[in-house]
Amino acid sequence: FLMPYLSGITIYPVKSLDGIGLQEVSVLPCGALLNDRRWRLVDIEGDVVNAKKNVRFHAIRSTFHLEGAFSDSIKNLPHGQNMVTLSVDERFAAENLQGHCQETFPLLPGRDGPCEWLSEVLAEKVFLQERIDGGFPDDRDATGPTIISTESLVEVASWFGLTLNEARRRFRMNLELSSDENEKGMASQESIPASTLPFWEDALACPAAIDALENPESEYLVDLAPVSPKSFWLGSVGMCTRGICRRCVVPSRDSLTGVVFKDFQAIFEARRSHLLPVNVNARNWRDYFCLGLNTSIETISENKLKIGDQLCVGPPKSDA
Repeated sequence: FLMPYLSGITIYPVKSLDGIGLQEVSVLPCGALLNDRRWRLVDIEGDVVNAKKNVRFHAIRSTFHLEGAFSDSIKNLPHGQNMVTLSVDERFAAENLQGHCQETFPLLPGRDGPCEWLSEVLAEKVFLQERIDGGFPDDRDATGPTIISTESLVEVASWFGLTLNEARRRFRMNLELSSDENEKGMASQESIPASTLPFWEDALACPAAIDALENPESEYLVDLAPVSPKSFWLGSVGMCTRGICRRCVVPSRDSLTGVVFKDFQAIFEARRSHLLPVNVNARNWRDYFCLGLNTSIETISENKLKIGDQLCVGPPKSDA
């Protein structure tokens, strides 16, 4: 059978700016990943400023140098100072943005930080906010990392002629799971056989009743009684799904230019509903503009997630 494993880790230090690909990441006691959504931008009234509201975010390229972030290209900085390097993407057509040179700033509020540069590019006054313990998750009831399978990203990318990396940038998920051949199994845990089919991860959040699966009344099983989401382990971290991620307008835009793909949501929903796995109960979904899982952390026996960690279904161990 095919055993899912952690094949990608991405954090997004400042909400709506570029992410960082990591080889491993620390999990905070609250369930968030270290440095994920740790900073955000707000306007003078204190309202959040993000890519949903301001398309100019797509013009900004950002590279982060953060304490505690380990990747192939990013090393710890001396004295643990957190920095960001900002530039305007050359593919962005707005002429009034071309004069902004690449600059590096400490991730601090005030004149020493990136706020003035960002305010000019975004064409509105913005201020930097920081929350060290847990950041600013999109879903406050699901403070754990978001999860998606490679198989699902590949499928969605094919609908719109996107590359896999472009699909990753548009949907901005934290953890990517892939499937690989594994003959060893998992002792004392119920392994979850994945497949090369997309959206297999939906069954973790919205499983259909087993007795109904034996005699399905409809192709998509949308009328089945709800079943509790599954608890699972990813490496040494016990997790639980908190639902399917409902998407916003951002995935409909080119991640580097902001150009909108016409009828993106309509096409997405039509294909998504058609390919819904038969072991998934979508009765409580508001619509089919959903992709990936929201989670919370139940148990941490080691506080790191690492590339290669395997996924297995089962409640947290009593001795964890």
